[in-house]
Amino acid sequence: MQDVYELIAELWCCPSAEDAEKEKFRQEAEQVVKRLESIDKESAALLSKFLSEKDIAEEDYIDLFELDPQCALYLGSHSYDEPTTCATAAVSDRNEYMIELGGIYNHFGRKTNGIELPDYLPLMVSFLSLTTESKDDPVRDKFIAEYILPFLPPMRLRLAELKTPYLYLLDALEKVINLEVITQPLSKPTEHKVESYVG
Repeated sequence: MQDVYELIAELWCCPSAEDAEKEKFRQEAEQVVKRLESIDKESAALLSKFLSEKDIAEEDYIDLFELDPQCALYLGSHSYDEPTTCATAAVSDRNEYMIELGGIYNHFGRKTNGIELPDYLPLMVSFLSLTTESKDDPVRDKFIAEYILPFLPPMRLRLAELKTPYLYLLDALEKVINLEVITQPLSKPTEHKVESYVG
């Protein structure tokens, strides 16, 4: 699953403008999809569907996801209201969500890249890829069950409104995560709270 998460994280990022790079990436992506097909045909079909779509232009990608985005790639932004002042930003629900995400990353000895916020979807998917060997860790389970899965439906609604092929990518991500949860059930709940890892 590590390579599947890596591919999905990469596909959420701005597409390369280099034709040679695009072709090499497409070939590697097709191999990952082929391996995924032997595990789950439905998620592999969704990834194939996304990959078969016409490449998005860099300007269109920026309009969709970056500067004044139509659909932000920050999961928390789809569920929490933006604070109206700097004073309320520090005590907002989204701020608490991001602090807790930072605590989860720290638990695994990972740091955010300092450029993106902790709820940046490609960063979160990349983190899933880096922690696939820790499937039995209850903190990773909490990350999936409480910090990713509940935040995908609002983003799905927005992508559906925009009629963008990125909806296939989001659906593939959710299917892959759910497949992991089914084949590797989440650990039993523990007494630990994520906040205890913040610091």
